[in-house]
Amino acid sequence: MKKDKFYFSVSTNAFQIEGGRNLHGRTDSLWDWFTKTYYHIPPVNSTAREINSIVEASDFYHKYPSDVKILSKLGVDAFIYNLDWARVFPTDGTKINPMGIQFYDRVFSELVAGNVKPIPILFHWDTPMWAEIKGGWTNREILTSFKNYCAAMFKYLGKYTDIWFVNDENKSFTVDGYLTGQFPPCFQDENAFVKAVHHLALSGAIAKAEFKKAKELGYVSPDAILGIDDDWSPPVIMAGVDADQKLIDNYNAWMRDLWLDPNLKGTYPQEFLDYIKSKKLDLKITPADLKLLQDNKLDFIGWNFYRPYFITSKTALIPEDQLHRPPGKLPFGDFQIVLPKNHPHYTKWMWPIAPQYLQEGLQGLKAKYDLPVFIVESGFGDFDDKSQELICDLDRIAYLQGMLTEVKAARTKDLNLIGYSIWTYCDIFSPSAGYRKDYGLVSVDFNSPIKERKPKLSYVWYQQVIESRGEDVTVNEKLLVKKLQELLKNWDIFLK
Repeated sequence: MKKDKFYFSVSTNAFQIEGGRNLHGRTDSLWDWFTKTYYHIPPVNSTAREINSIVEASDFYHKYPSDVKILSKLGVDAFIYNLDWARVFPTDGTKINPMGIQFYDRVFSELVAGNVKPIPILFHWDTPMWAEIKGGWTNREILTSFKNYCAAMFKYLGKYTDIWFVNDENKSFTVDGYLTGQFPPCFQDENAFVKAVHHLALSGAIAKAEFKKAKELGYVSPDAILGIDDDWSPPVIMAGVDADQKLIDNYNAWMRDLWLDPNLKGTYPQEFLDYIKSKKLDLKITPADLKLLQDNKLDFIGWNFYRPYFITSKTALIPEDQLHRPPGKLPFGDFQIVLPKNHPHYTKWMWPIAPQYLQEGLQGLKAKYDLPVFIVESGFGDFDDKSQELICDLDRIAYLQGMLTEVKAARTKDLNLIGYSIWTYCDIFSPSAGYRKDYGLVSVDFNSPIKERKPKLSYVWYQQVIESRGEDVTVNEKLLVKKLQELLKNWDIFLK
């Protein structure tokens, strides 16, 4: 990786954008099963959860050549992409699907030719069904299959990039997939939860061991780095509530350290070990496991920052009229997560808007780990008005301006920040809201048979930010509208 290089990027994820789910040897994964089984379309304009088909999604599988042109025109340095394990290993953990490898090879080749660095993430929640029916991440046997997957990806795609991630958002995957049942595999089982947590941590160490081998074999450059991506939301004590540093420390142990310490320090927080013991959970962390973690620490941190979490102690009684909804409690920890009405800004999905906590979060990561940090996801979900010729997503721009103002300030300080990536490139399937929650800088017409692309106002704004290398984050609406109009005049059939 180039030292002193700062990357402006966009990010997305295979099962949310790719489509082509039944093509060229690919078989079902966990999210194919989930969206088929729990398919649900709520009323128009509702923020209730939509669970829709991902068979086509945004059809990146067919449209990647034009999508790469759009990315190149945007001017991004990099494109962070969560790969699809089931496309490469569709039947078991040993047999590679040639067409799966060929697809990603073509995508990465196109990106590099367009001066966009591909940054792969190996796993983001989407376990192949052949592995899931054997227990998925609750079964230690999955690690042998994951090892083979890592080795194949490094061998065939290592020539294209020197920045990699193993996992994305292990916390959301395991908490919502194994404790609350909101995400697949839809468990509510503390034993399954702790097993999945541990095996995912081991998968990071196994990937690092394979990464070292790939370097020795010349598949990956000697200075390439491998990281882990976490979605820690920095804690903020709700105003007017008594709390102390112990509550903050307990929250961070569960919501940050548990997901980073094993792969960055080779240890687990004591809170997690005490939880396993006190609940008599069925997990044994062996000395060999700890040695594997110690010997194969990852190189840097990916951080998905959208918002902070407002918290109180679990026993605090907050009057209902002070909160937007009842507190969120988990089986572990001394904290509860709240949405106070006295916070002034929320998205339509009730995510707090508070970019000032970006720098505070970076300070916390530096103090704990002192490693490079790449902000992998940061974005704004909304109902975009697509009824007019111009999609003027000013609320998204305002959110991103706040974030990139903080990024600009953070880069002047010793906070180890090496990149910022917007979630997401184009409109996609959202696990929490289907196709009604727009995140993209580029619109996708999901009613169009070709999933037609069209840039939004935020696209030309981010173009301005990148051209200035992060210095110009101003918002001149009149000038941006003019730029978008000019862009649309030349938005030919090879971009749509």
